[in-house]
Amino acid sequence: MSSPLPPPGTCAQCGAERGHFFDCPIGGLPPPSPAVAQPVPAIDVPFGQARRFALPLVLGVMLLVAWTPARFVLQLFFAMWLHELGHAATAWLCGAFAVPLSWVTLGGSERSAVFIALELAGLGAWGFFRRAHLPLVGTLGALLLAGLLLPARAMETLVIFGGDGGALVLGTLLMLTVFLPDDARLSRGGLRWGFLVIGAGGFSAVLVQWLRAWRDADEIPFGRIEGVGLSDPSRLVDGAGWGAHQLVMRYLGLGLACLAVLLAAQVLASRKTAAH
Repeated sequence: MSSPLPPPGTCAQCGAERGHFFDCPIGGLPPPSPAVAQPVPAIDVPFGQARRFALPLVLGVMLLVAWTPARFVLQLFFAMWLHELGHAATAWLCGAFAVPLSWVTLGGSERSAVFIALELAGLGAWGFFRRAHLPLVGTLGALLLAGLLLPARAMETLVIFGGDGGALVLGTLLMLTVFLPDDARLSRGGLRWGFLVIGAGGFSAVLVQWLRAWRDADEIPFGRIEGVGLSDPSRLVDGAGWGAHQLVMRYLGLGLACLAVLLAAQVLASRKTAAH
């Protein structure tokens, strides 16, 4: 005759009504081992060997495209936006309010005490709440101080030069994001690869433009832009008194300096990758 079934909720081995579901003195079921949280792997584009080839490959392709009639694509989608942002960023570092738009930047000609106060307050809050970013905050603060010390006429000239000049610098900074550590915020997903393409495209379009001007002065974009006014080269030559050769060499000098920075970063990153 089979033994009666234990009441619901009791242990089938020892008959205990409550108190355990494991470690029964008769059945000997061991308690479950505590669950160990497994780290979730970060989803990212494999870097490794890519850092050796990504920058020279993408930049090389963009430079080749910039020498072809297809360069207008680079100018339209990349260089134009970096150019206007260059105007605006230069104005911000001089204490002037500016808004970059397509083909034109509004403002940027006069300093604003209110805007300067907002910049200083923003940098102070940034440094206070993000102590790890203090080197970057300090660099921006030093650039802002230097910009504020410029006379008004020198500031205006720098803001004009900051169009193509800013495009070269900003394009370089965007390309350098490809060398950020894998755990950096800008390294998540494919963000840094997009920055690499944008930076290389804008940088190449501007650099090749001034390389063409170095070979042929007729390539300098003098003239008047409809709805905007005189072009930047015309304003720098006619207004600031720069010579045409001086204008070209200053843009090319900045472009070559940016290339030197990119080369140094590429060499350091390749050595680091090879060491691992």
